[in-house]
Amino acid sequence: MKRFVATVEQRDDGWAATVPDGEQVLAHDPRSITWELREQLGARLGLSRSAAQQEIRVELADRSGRPVHGFVLLFVPLGPPADYGAVRSAPPAGCRWFGAELPGLRCVRPGPTRLAAIADTVAALQAGYGLAAEASDLGFEKPWEWSADPEHGTDLVAQLLLMAAQRAGQLGIDPGELARFLQTAHAGSAPAPPHPAAQGHL
Repeated sequence: MKRFVATVEQRDDGWAATVPDGEQVLAHDPRSITWELREQLGARLGLSRSAAQQEIRVELADRSGRPVHGFVLLFVPLGPPADYGAVRSAPPAGCRWFGAELPGLRCVRPGPTRLAAIADTVAALQAGYGLAAEASDLGFEKPWEWSADPEHGTDLVAQLLLMAAQRAGQLGIDPGELARFLQTAHAGSAPAPPHPAAQGHL
């Protein structure tokens, strides 16, 4: 696996991402940044398109070196739509409003992990606009179709969790109960730590 770090800057019409040796993409949709960079880097390295997507890892960072993540967050109300005027005119830092069949935000936001960046954005929507409950869709029309790509797969997990939280809220289920449910239901699914006797052989 070949690893590259691309610096991302917000522009008037989207985002520009550049790797140290010069490859650059201008993206209107932040979800395409790493895909397009992998394709360009693959051409430079003599890899086929499919090999480039599998063998090249592109991480994004802002100008200070903080990890950032590009994603789309859509608003899906379960009741009457909320007033989006405030978030439309002044979205959270790193995000741009767009209106489509479902209104939402295109974002490149900092976070130690992709899930953390998405969660922080939803928290900002709650604190600043009262919209966290509606921000439950990351663009998957068929969320039961699995994608093992690290970015798409993480976005899909985030969408399922946000959808669960939204619907649980409608039923009066506390977020803490959801967390306990996950911890209990999947207590045995995490890989077991190595046996102490094997520690010296790792």
